[in-house]
Amino acid sequence: MVSKIAGEDTTVDYYYVDVDQSPELAMKFGVQSIPTMILIKDGKEAGRKIGAAREADVLKFAHS
Repeated sequence: MVSKIAGEDTTVDYYYVDVDQSPELAMKFGVQSIPTMILIKDGKEAGRKIGAAREADVLKFAHS
């Protein structure tokens, strides 16, 4: 879903991280549950959502 949203919403940079491939990044951001969405603004965490989300909820979160 992230790649689909990223292709349609070019006003935000979306990234998908496979925590099995990048456990150090998961540790850096304190990810303990999957899926986790982290909103970064101006280099700082501005929001976090844990659990599955609908496309509309992802867009709303990304633009909050």
